[in-house]
This record gives sequence, structure tokens and C-alpha cells, in this order.
Amino acid sequence: MANLDIRTPRFYIDRLNYLLTRGISPTYALNVEATDSGANIIGLKNTDDLPELMDMRPLNQVEFNTKASAVTRQDVAIPSFNFGFGSYKTNFIAILNHNMKSAEANFKMVYDTSTEAHVQAVNFPDAIRVEPTQVFNGAVSNDSYTGADGELHKLITPSANGSTIMTFNEIDSAYWGLQFRGVTDSGGTGAGNYFDNEHDLKIGCIIIGEYYDMPQSPDLNVKRSIKFDNQKIQESLGGQRFSSMTSYGKSLLSTTNFSPFQTYTGNNKRGLYGGRMTYDMKFSYLSSSDVMPSTYDIQTQADDTVVSDIWNYTHGSHIPFIFTQDGTSTDESDYLFARFAQDSLSMTQVAPDVFDVSMKIEEEF
Repeated sequence: MANLDIRTPRFYIDRLNYLLTRGISPTYALNVEATDSGANIIGLKNTDDLPELMDMRPLNQVEFNTKASAVTRQDVAIPSFNFGFGSYKTNFIAILNHNMKSAEANFKMVYDTSTEAHVQAVNFPDAIRVEPTQVFNGAVSNDSYTGADGELHKLITPSANGSTIMTFNEIDSAYWGLQFRGVTDSGGTGAGNYFDNEHDLKIGCIIIGEYYDMPQSPDLNVKRSIKFDNQKIQESLGGQRFSSMTSYGKSLLSTTNFSPFQTYTGNNKRGLYGGRMTYDMKFSYLSSSDVMPSTYDIQTQADDTVVSDIWNYTHGSHIPFIFTQDGTSTDESDYLFARFAQDSLSMTQVAPDVFDVSMKIEEEF
């Protein structure tokens, strides 16, 4: 949306980190198949890095061992996710700060409702395909392999390094899998799918879960701010003031490692907009059925509310999320990696079963 115009906001909420805070171990929630040349599988360069694929620190990239040899360049990398004690509604995948363009990689996504091994097998012959829709940076095409339903899997190919968000029809499933593979031939021979021979595949963070669209646009008096909050100003005895700045905002560490949702990679860091963006929003006259779940003694997946789909799964300000002020936008600059800048969610009743809800959202770096 031009000028970051405000329409109906959308929140992309991660499921994995919610499960981690509720007692699921990182190695139970996420698995990356270990390197096995006999099975054509590439693993992580450092297996201890596994939890960092979901650590909500996108600049902290995890490296797969894709360029090691001509053999590994033809193999595939398979992360899989286990939602543990139940099936959760899932309708998006986001891969933040990846270098898939440089690594010459694409990926596909599958799920299975009962058998975890199906989402961990090369080419996913017994898993069910996901049919994704591109939000940005992920063109969709047909694979040459089929899944359990006999239909061709869908390949997702980013056109640039950076971040990719894909949505799909809501699915209730416990087991999910991704497969990354190379997209180039071998020296122009037309044979095989090869990763790049100079760049290992790197991923900053994987977020998978359910997005939530607010029931309506916020009130007109939305306050958007851009603040430089990492500055310290000191004053000398003579009245002169001096400032030091530890961070100006989003980072550009290299052309293959930079903060989510900015696409500038030239002239060092001079072309980045600085500051931390925040939104203060109020949503007036929301129905109680859009605010609170039907019951509050047990989570019910059938509920779609502010509390059940956003506030509960982020634990308030604890877990970051992806936010856009316009849920229909396909412009990457409309998206923020953010968290709530508030400890409590106040719901003010203004009429029977009608509430006003206020939120403050703050950009994360």
C-alpha cells in the first residue's frame, strides 16, 4: 500500500515459540534431518544451531551444508515441525532473512495429520501437499513429484534474498515439513537440480502458524511514530551536548544478511530508513465474540478472537510476530517484525457485549 496507508491490520502469529514457552522442547518441536549422502539429505553445518532456526532473531542465520561437493549440491534439506499435543489451525509460513536467491534454492511444503515420518522423507511421497499463495517473494510452480493425493507438489521460488511469506487455506495438522533443493543445472548441462557452489543455504528464522485479520480497521486517530531510541545525549559543564548512538534501526550486515522487510542492499547502509516504527491503535465497538473466546477454561481451536489468536499465543509482549497495517498488501515495506509494547490488553465495554480494544505495536530489530 502506497505511503503505508492504514487499512485492516493482520497479525502473523508463530506457533512454535508458543509451544516452547508451554514446555515443548526445541528438538521435539523442530527437526532437521541429519546429513545422509546415501539418502540424498543435507543437514546443518552445526547441529547445535537447530534451535536458532526458530529463535526469533532473524539476523542470526543458520547455515546448511549445501555447497560442500557436487554430490551435496544435488541433495535436499528437510526441516520438519511437530505441534506436539494437538493439531493447530495453520495458514501461513514465513522464512525470514534467507539467501535462497544466492544459494539458488527453492522449497515446498507438506503436512500429515498422523505420521511424522511422512514429512521427513525425501520428496514427500506419502505427505499431503500444501497449495500456497504468494504474499511476496515466492513464485509458485508445479514440482515433478507427487504426494499422497497423487497431485504434484507446489514449489516456492524466491526472486531475491530476504524474506518470504506464503499463505494457504487453513489446515489442522500436527506435522509439517519443508524441503529445500537446488534450482540450477550442472554447468549448463541441463542435468539435475543443484544448489549454488559458492553460497551455502542460510536461513534467519522460520515462522509457521495462523494469521489473524482484525475484524475492522482501527479508529481514524491511529498514531504512527518513528523513534530513534538507542541514543544517549550527555551535556558538558559548559552546556555543550554530545550524542552517541548504538543503533539506528534495521541492519544490513551483507547483501545476504539483513533485517526482514527491507530490500535495500547497496551503498553499504546509507540507503536504509532508520528509527523504530510504532503503532498506537484503538478498535472501537468490537463484538464480544471478536474479542474473547467462547469459554475461558480451555482453549478451543474453533474460536477466532483477539485474545485467543493473538494475545494468548504471543504471551502479550513476550513473543515477536509479523504485523502489517494492511492485511491485503503484497508490498514488503508494509510489514514489520514486531512485538506488543504493552503488558496488558485492556478491553473497555461501551455497550452490552461491545468493547473498545487498544494496542501498541513496536518494531523489533
